[in-house]
Amino acid sequence: MIVVGGGFSTREKVILGLLAALLVAGAFWRILQPPVSPGMVRVDQQQAEASRPETGPALITVHLVGAVQAPGIYKLPAGSRVYEVIAMAGGAAPDADMDRINLARPLYDGEQVVVYRVGEPPAPGSTKININRATAEELAALPNIGPVRAQRIVEHREKNGPFADITEIMDVSGIGEGIFKAIEDLITIY
Repeated sequence: MIVVGGGFSTREKVILGLLAALLVAGAFWRILQPPVSPGMVRVDQQQAEASRPETGPALITVHLVGAVQAPGIYKLPAGSRVYEVIAMAGGAAPDADMDRINLARPLYDGEQVVVYRVGEPPAPGSTKININRATAEELAALPNIGPVRAQRIVEHREKNGPFADITEIMDVSGIGEGIFKAIEDLITIY
């Protein structure tokens, strides 16, 4: 109820008094809190951040073998290159044949990178053609592929992304089960 003449009723005075008391209490509470520097995080914030999933760069796993200081399995950010995994392994061994490896090539999750020693013959089965990275000329060397089908393979992977399995090469126009059977032991996705 409002009193004529601009005064406040008892009820309004109580409400205004409570609001003022809350504002003063909030101000004192804020003043009494310890200062938080940019490097400090309050416990409740730490707990909240710990419950959030981490959103860092996607990682890939690569198996590095051969003439490097520390062969093994390495985790790197997606998009890393061969030279980066070799650096993580402490560098190449003194007898590594670095001319046989493309150091600028992007790495793929799950692949094995082999660094050969000078004069070392390739391991059996390691001369497979990677259908995710081979040029049209390299693909054309496969039996029953030729330049037209090779170009279709390159165009397919440019349009749809890398093959996840070698059998997906049959999604390319002109490559059926017969051609796949002729090349399946000669191709890889790693």
